[in-house]
Amino acid sequence: MTSISPLSSWNSTASRASAATPHRTQAPPPAATPSTIVALSPESVNDGTPAASVKPPMVWESATRDKVSEAMTKSFSSYAFGGRFSGLGAAMLGQAKLGNYNFSQAMRQPPPSTTPNIYAASGIAPGSLHGNGEDRVALSITTRSGVEVKLSLDSQGDGLAVNMTTSGDLSDAETSALGELAKGFQEAIDGMGQSTPKLKLEGLMQFDQKVLGSVQLHAQVKVRGEPESIQTLDFQADGAQRKVSFSGEAGSLDLKVDASALNTLGSRERQAKALDSYMKQFDQAASRGHGDAGLMAMLKDGFTALHSNTAAPQAATDSPETGKWRLAAEDKSILTGLADFSASVSQAVKFSNPMRSTEKDGFNYEVSQKTEQTGASQDARSLRQQQQSKLSASFHQTLVPGVPLRLTANTESQNYTYHQIEDTASSDAQVAYKDGKMVKASLRQEGSQSEHVMKYFLGKLESDKSTPGNYSVLRDLLPVLGPYKTGELGMTPEKKAEQRQQAMLTLSDEVLLQSYAGQTISLWQADLLPEEGAAAAV
Repeated sequence: MTSISPLSSWNSTASRASAATPHRTQAPPPAATPSTIVALSPESVNDGTPAASVKPPMVWESATRDKVSEAMTKSFSSYAFGGRFSGLGAAMLGQAKLGNYNFSQAMRQPPPSTTPNIYAASGIAPGSLHGNGEDRVALSITTRSGVEVKLSLDSQGDGLAVNMTTSGDLSDAETSALGELAKGFQEAIDGMGQSTPKLKLEGLMQFDQKVLGSVQLHAQVKVRGEPESIQTLDFQADGAQRKVSFSGEAGSLDLKVDASALNTLGSRERQAKALDSYMKQFDQAASRGHGDAGLMAMLKDGFTALHSNTAAPQAATDSPETGKWRLAAEDKSILTGLADFSASVSQAVKFSNPMRSTEKDGFNYEVSQKTEQTGASQDARSLRQQQQSKLSASFHQTLVPGVPLRLTANTESQNYTYHQIEDTASSDAQVAYKDGKMVKASLRQEGSQSEHVMKYFLGKLESDKSTPGNYSVLRDLLPVLGPYKTGELGMTPEKKAEQRQQAMLTLSDEVLLQSYAGQTISLWQADLLPEEGAAAAV
């Protein structure tokens, strides 16, 4: 293990002096016996230490010793991405909070020397590591005033480098806001550094939107395995737009959230309920299609993070919130409360059966939400929100639960079922007004599930089955949301308001996308149109 001395104790002059005067063994003078020649070995020069283990002192770009340099010294001994950058991101933004937001530092370990002098060490430039690491992280933050702050971390086998620059002076509020992101920045780095990468972006998403305009993160990691591969992460967020993409050996994912229309957002409680519903649907899709657990966990973490730190809806006023129209409570009852989004996961395709090259193992999942606000005026407005999901998956499964499937070119290994999944689901909610009165309100939800299963035993096809499933529900919501309702005669205004509020709360749960509706279909049987009853019963 190499011991790294503090920079203040490193003295090149002294090192050179000691290297210039090695201990020597004096040969005896000529005598009656033959003369003896004494050879100097590297071990004798270095107090018995083999030459291959002698490492010159660490070479630094700057003599400055601060918290960042100390963190670099501690983490350098780790060759793993996560270990090399452990604590470094937080230390760098911690310096920004102290007002030190323009600095550069690099360290490099020269190769082991076979001689006791270290003159060659001075020829190595640690600064050349900046921007050239095998593993790298870059963070860019733009303040509301327009100042851009850039941080970079680079690592390769023999060195480590960090850099931070600003395009202008920062106010106290801006340096404080940067410092508040230290923990979130480090969490994002640590997440990518794990053996199974994780999206830990919620801390970065909590940036102060009154002071900071945008946050961007790029990370590139070299996965040292057989074979070697590269995994990348890109994240970008401002007050309205958020997106993240990941690519690695397991597959890829893309997430986008448009939070610019504040008038369609629900309360924190409403958003939390919608997020929970989508988390369950992601789990259902992963289970049904045998999706990669790591990728689906990243989808859930990223989806939750990008929907956080959205501005709370403003109170109803004569002026609309950010969005086309000022929406009434009845309008919002048909909405999920979440900002519009699109998300997709694509698992790397594998061909695990050497006897049947057409059979592949794959998983592709897409889900989205889109909201439209149209109309000539506030009193003639229309609102429509569509949600969709699609799952395409295929996989092999053992015939004996608990026994791993090992498919080879031998027919005795060909005992399995091969599954092909195709599922879709959609939800379409609409309201429309004329002369300020609601004239249309509807909700249509549809879904289809299809599974094709082929069973093989000793390489021979024993069965080939397809199982379809469909449902379709159309509801007229005017009786619930319209201004006039039957059955309210004799009710007090307070009782009417209470009943209406409860109906809208119930509806706000029912408009959530139902990829695998289950009991929800049976609850809506009374609302089915006659021609659709048969389809829903399938």
